[in-house]
Parts: sequence; C-alpha cells; structure tokens
Amino acid sequence: MVIDVHYHFMVSVNETVAKRMVASFIMPTAKKLGMTPDPEALAKTVLETWADPAGEFLIKSMDEGGIDVTVAVTTDNFDNKMLTREDVEKSVKLLSEVSGRNPGRIFPLAGLDPRRPEAADMAKRFFEEYGIKGIKYHPDNGYDPSGRESYKVLEVLAEHKGVLLTHTSPLMPPSRNHLAEPMLLSAIGVDFPQIKVIAAHMNGYVNWRPWASLAAMQPRLYGDLAMWDNLAYTHYDVFCRELRTMIDLIGPNKILFGSDAPIDTLLHPIRHWVQQIRNLTEKAPAGIRFTQEEVDAILGGNASRVLGLNK
Repeated sequence: MVIDVHYHFMVSVNETVAKRMVASFIMPTAKKLGMTPDPEALAKTVLETWADPAGEFLIKSMDEGGIDVTVAVTTDNFDNKMLTREDVEKSVKLLSEVSGRNPGRIFPLAGLDPRRPEAADMAKRFFEEYGIKGIKYHPDNGYDPSGRESYKVLEVLAEHKGVLLTHTSPLMPPSRNHLAEPMLLSAIGVDFPQIKVIAAHMNGYVNWRPWASLAAMQPRLYGDLAMWDNLAYTHYDVFCRELRTMIDLIGPNKILFGSDAPIDTLLHPIRHWVQQIRNLTEKAPAGIRFTQEEVDAILGGNASRVLGLNK
C-alpha cells in the first residue's frame, strides 16, 4: 500500500496566484533541477489542474501514480482578509464530499488558522458535520502551534481523536519561519499526548535533525518526506545518506511518504517520487543499504498505522 500524507486540495486558483507560485517557487525549483520550463505554460497548467473542487484531478493523479490513499488538506491563513470563514468552510465541505464519493481513498484534513476567533467552533463542526479526520496547520503564517489560541483547537482535535499535520521547514517570505520550528511542537506532545502529530517536511532536508531529536523522544510525533524529492532528483547520493542516517538514529517507523502535490509534483509526476523510494533497495549508492521492510514502512505501512487504517 502507498499512502501520500501530504496533498493540497484546492477549490480555486486565480491567474495572479498561479503566476506568483510559478515565479516564486516552481521556477527556482526547476533551476535547481536543471530544468528550463516555460513559466507561462506552467501557469496555464496550474490554472487547469490545481483548482479541483470535485477531486477529479486528485483521483486521476492517484490512479496514475499508484497511490492507494491520500491525506488531502485544505489551507487557511487568517492574515489573508480575502479568505473568509465562509471560504474556509466551503473548501472543507467540498473536500468532505470528495472523500465521501471515494470511500477509503481520501483522508481529509481541514486547514484551520487558530487565530480565528471562532476556530474551536469551526473545528468541532468540521469533525461532527463534515467527517473531517484532523487539522492542518501552517504556523509560519504567524502563530505558535502550541500557543493559547492553538490549544483551543487542539482540545477539539484531542476530543475527536484527530490527526494534526503541521508545517515545519523554512519557506520564502512572507513566511515567519521561526514559528515553524519543530521544537515548538514539544509542548503538544506533553499536554496532548493522545494527538498524533505529523511534522510536514521534517523541517526540510537541510535541517531535519531538530525534528528527529524530538521525534526520538515523543512517541506520537512523525514526519513526512514532502519536498525531499527535490534532493533525491538533484543529489541522490546525499538523499540516500541523509535518509539512512535518519533511520539509523530514530528508526524507520517515524517517516511517512508525502508529495506536497499538486505543487511539488508540477515538474515531476508523483509516480517518479514513488519509484525513487521503491528503488532504494536496489539503487542506493555503495555502502548504503535499505531493506524492503523499511521501504514498505515509509511508503505506506507507517501511515496506515498512524491514520488508523488497520482497524
């Protein structure tokens, strides 16, 4: 089983957002990969595929990529005054409907900014009316994931036995990256030990050790490999060495496969990323070895356990 624990479900994307994402994120990534795509063509693809309110592109990409289950998330940012409560709820409702039409394939998480005055009530509604399975945080938007506002949402999350997927790893401005430091998750593991927390990106492939040091001590803290594909494509030997070191230090059971699709898969389809992980048993460089058990755990076994899909 292959489980992608990090997919961005989007209801709408306008031309301004498409061009900004291509210019600020996709094109710099393409340069690192030695690619020279046409930015106008990429922006056109973004407009045609990222806005997916019915989930048709999501299911198609899962089928093409060999993905059995996807953790799909919406996003929220209280600083964006154009993003109203109604907009947030509409996105969550549509994701819930996509999940309902595709039983067993979509594990929906609601993006929610805890700075919203009504955030706790919204979280309760998402669980009880929409059947959402957890919450997605982007604390680099400007809040402490273990702050007072967040705790009101986490209380609801704990009550409903939900999963928290929260961003860690530096991003370009205007992200306030000090608020995405993994150590800020420490208090959640103390005050809400029942919550399973997935640190998106594991603080990134440049500085994953702070996440690993905490994950080694907290039994319900995990991390995903979203965006690590860029390291695998550009410096495969380094990717293998870092992943092997991580496994040697904390074990393979904390590491989950993630894609950050459709954003991070615009340049390479998700099936390529899946195959990179599958190939670890045979194509890792000399002196580095991965077992089939480790690969199977990363691709889906760990996530199946974390998400409770084995029940």
